[in-house]
Amino acid sequence: MFVCHCAVVTDQDVLESLANGSRCLADVCRDTGAGRGCGGCVDTLRTLVGRPAAALPSRVEMSRATG
Repeated sequence: MFVCHCAVVTDQDVLESLANGSRCLADVCRDTGAGRGCGGCVDTLRTLVGRPAAALPSRVEMSRATG
């Protein structure tokens, strides 16, 4: 699902950023480019960033999904 239409960022892009070490909203925005246009995606980004770590895919799972 698209999270940020301005930067064409999906929820999977956000989860990958988190799996690769982003720890806060600013990290995810810097890594993906999301949240820098109209700002309409910021609430959704906050929700995704606020997920418990156990709910996030591991780096291995992400590499299998993208690789």
